[in-house]
Amino acid sequence: MKKFIKLLTVGMILAGAFMLSGCSSRDDALVGTWVWEDDSSWVTTFNADGTGTHAISWGYGTSFSWTTPGNNIRWNYSGHPNMDTTYRIPGNTLYITTQEGVTFRYIRR
Repeated sequence: MKKFIKLLTVGMILAGAFMLSGCSSRDDALVGTWVWEDDSSWVTTFNADGTGTHAISWGYGTSFSWTTPGNNIRWNYSGHPNMDTTYRIPGNTLYITTQEGVTFRYIRR
């Protein structure tokens, strides 16, 4: 009986480890294209693979990678330190708040 309990315990630990390692630090609700409410020429896209782009209709664009630790978006731009912003998504609206307290509102495209 002790051997069975030990095997069961080890099995539960391994199952938990596999479940945790399968968890992504990316929020699927962010995946897609978002348009900044104040200027519809500014579009941000979050890809499911953790990459993304900012683009403005007059030609400027930049790429980034992203993760969502907790209720933050961690933005990683090549050559720049990571930047964290808080976010929330009620319905089809994305609110991003900077560390300085400025909130941007995006609408899902």
